[in-house]
Amino acid sequence: MTTRENSRFSVGDWVVHYFHGVGEIKAIVEKEIDGDQREFYKVSTKKMEYWLPVNEDHVDHIEPIRTKSDFQDALKILEKPPNPIGKYHKSRKKKIHNRWQQGNLNSRAQLLRDLYGRRKLEKLNFNEKQMAEKVRDFFIDEWVITDKDLSRKEARRQIQDALNKGIKKARRKNKKMDG
Repeated sequence: MTTRENSRFSVGDWVVHYFHGVGEIKAIVEKEIDGDQREFYKVSTKKMEYWLPVNEDHVDHIEPIRTKSDFQDALKILEKPPNPIGKYHKSRKKKIHNRWQQGNLNSRAQLLRDLYGRRKLEKLNFNEKQMAEKVRDFFIDEWVITDKDLSRKEARRQIQDALNKGIKKARRKNKKMDG
């Protein structure tokens, strides 16, 4: 593994980019930008490669991959009853976007739970369905790298089980309020 002094990451590290998802640092390369030579991490994801400036590796939208216990905590969030995202389309869209932008695992787990709850208890529009799939896929992509013994199928099942527990809790809560 190649490491640079005062660098946050090394070649071979897995990182999470809030927009591009999980990627592995494949190399540290020099590139010329506007006549200046700069060092970049070359990061490969399932769908693309991107370059992160080595001297900007402290930015908030890039993090080291999370731990198994982080995912166990996220599953507990999925098991809670979903919260309403918003009654009106524009306010929902803004809330969904803001939670996605936060990018941390807990906010993404809350977003997945609440979108799933909306789907089960009300209805999702096309963009909301797409976002729910994106959040779930990002979650699974990172989780299976964190836990080498976990298959994608098993991760999907555990997520679904946790989400279903949350829906059952929400339905029981609604029955109590109605009865």
